[in-house]
Amino acid sequence: MTPKTPFKPFAYSIAPTLLLSLLHSPFALSDDTVVLAPVKVEADLRQSQAEDMPVSITVMDSTELQDAGATHTDDVLLSAPNVNVSNQNARVKHIQIRGMGERDEYTGAPNASVGLAIDDIDFSGLGGIGNLFDVQQVEILRGPQNTRYGQSAIGGLINIQSNDPTPYRESLVETSIGQYGHKELGVMTSGPVSDKKDATQYRIAVFKHQSDGFYQNETLNRKDTNGKDELTLRGKLRMFATANTTVDLTLLHADFNDGYDAWSRDNTFTTRSNQPGNDNQLSNAASMKVTYEGNTAYNVISTTSLSNTDALYNYDGDWLAKAEQFYENQKHRRHMSQDLRFQSKESARIFNNSTDWLIGAYASNMDESNYSDNYYAGSTELIDSDFNHQKLAVYSQLDQHMSQKQTLTYGLRVEHNRQTFKQTKKNYSDETLTDDFSPDETLWGGSIHYKYRYNPNHMAFAGITRGYKAGGFNAGSGASTNVTYDAETLLNYEIGLKSNYLNNRLQTATTVFYMDRSNPQFDGYSYDSASEWIFYKENLDAAQNYGLETSFDWQATYAWQLFGSLGLLFTEVEGTPANSNFTMSGRDQAHAPNYQFHLGTQYRAANGFFARTEVRGMDSYYFDNVNDGKTGAYQIINARIGYEAKDWETYVWGNNLTDERYATRGFKFDHYDGDGVQEYIRLGDPRQFGATLRIHF
Repeated sequence: MTPKTPFKPFAYSIAPTLLLSLLHSPFALSDDTVVLAPVKVEADLRQSQAEDMPVSITVMDSTELQDAGATHTDDVLLSAPNVNVSNQNARVKHIQIRGMGERDEYTGAPNASVGLAIDDIDFSGLGGIGNLFDVQQVEILRGPQNTRYGQSAIGGLINIQSNDPTPYRESLVETSIGQYGHKELGVMTSGPVSDKKDATQYRIAVFKHQSDGFYQNETLNRKDTNGKDELTLRGKLRMFATANTTVDLTLLHADFNDGYDAWSRDNTFTTRSNQPGNDNQLSNAASMKVTYEGNTAYNVISTTSLSNTDALYNYDGDWLAKAEQFYENQKHRRHMSQDLRFQSKESARIFNNSTDWLIGAYASNMDESNYSDNYYAGSTELIDSDFNHQKLAVYSQLDQHMSQKQTLTYGLRVEHNRQTFKQTKKNYSDETLTDDFSPDETLWGGSIHYKYRYNPNHMAFAGITRGYKAGGFNAGSGASTNVTYDAETLLNYEIGLKSNYLNNRLQTATTVFYMDRSNPQFDGYSYDSASEWIFYKENLDAAQNYGLETSFDWQATYAWQLFGSLGLLFTEVEGTPANSNFTMSGRDQAHAPNYQFHLGTQYRAANGFFARTEVRGMDSYYFDNVNDGKTGAYQIINARIGYEAKDWETYVWGNNLTDERYATRGFKFDHYDGDGVQEYIRLGDPRQFGATLRIHF
């Protein structure tokens, strides 16, 4: 697909010159310039500040999310360097970091490479409910996070933390309207339940999103077959059980009823399906975090979570006004986890009072059942499966303060994985196939990070991390592919520099990384003689993912801010695949663009005027590992302008101002109706205008 505007390296060549010239301009050193505030990272075991962590991380706080008009993770993920997504679904569920991550999930057991946590609840592979109303921050940690999060984070981790209850009363109402039937309403209230000292604090947030979507169904003469109808409710309590014990309780209800009618034979916004699909998710979840600080030597942190999800995913498989094919999957997932952590205080340092310590244990149990019904030309394929995944892990971390400037951090996690998978499949030939797998393995990950703060404004760091991902099996794959695949491990090497300039008004961060993957897991699909799609994974010998991530945030004056990031990514694959459909020899891995950028500026005046514009873009990339289908390079420009008073704000906004046509997902296959092998793409959102009003009281 050819983009309207090619990527211009000139923009990057002038950016450093522009930045340096502005640094030396008189207004850049104005005394009334505000200072960039530090941000605490909730996903870190010790909840360190982002600028002190010797890792590659992007943190978007509540102010940044509101300034960007972000109400869902769909709106922000592509603004972070080396983060890509697969728009296989109505909402983004599959995320890739540094080229690692799933792109879809049709059969077999769930096994995400990128972890997703919402208020300490694991939603890996279920990211469609990533609502960002009343959210404190979104944290994106790149590279393996196994010592923090276990085997579900070999590629990275997305952590969403909502706002906590407040000791004072506050409320918020937010509403938006826009083109294509866009309507949003959010309500939040927070405060103590009484005026007593240490009274329980509460916070309640409700958010409703509705839209018609951007597609028009020509067959049904409808404009809402790809629409959205989404409700998110969140309740939080902070209870002070004793003078030294705090209990944080979170309840989450998400009911997403979205249409799924996004594919057209001519790759346009006009669809012709006679049975438009659905992409629904109903999740009820809870987490309880207990923090005890009464011991003189350590704090105790216990986190318990429970989630229950029902999902329905179906679509018209032939995309035409005929009853040739219809696919449906019904999923039920139940997940429970318990984490217990002992974290030392400064008075309990070991090794001659030089080293902070942390030890913990983690256990989880996930049950998932799937029922798939694939109708094709008068025949039906039925798949009924049950999956159980149990994890038991112990982990530790030591932070050795070698001097006032130097710290060496060691991390280790040992995790036992036990999986049970049973499946019954009735294929189109009326044959019944059964699968029964029970793999059992122990994996370990570790890390060593060195950081050197050679003055208060600059911190250099280097680290080595060993990540892992459990093996699995190809359910119902037949004899044409490997039935099982082994665990993948990788060594991630990083060096970087984080700096503050101009009295903390300019922050920069740069990381260079090299990921050496052993037994890398790659997925693909094929179409066999029995007229059925087969999805599979297999191990290759080795793979390498390497590149750079850099970002800056500059509060140039009291009113004016500039920000941006750049990600560079290069990938290689070694080995001969067992399945002949793989086409990765001499090319990049799928969904791994060579560059990705985000550049913006924002003006917030004392008189209330607000303006913001930003551009993000990325290089072309391959859709899959089994063909040469690619998206084109593209750039998206968004803008907002508004007025901010003491208790209210209003904005007018526009997304994709140039109405760029670009692909967010694609396949290359034969519909077997005379057209031959063709490339089919899912288009990204077109230009859209709207307005938002926010009232505080």
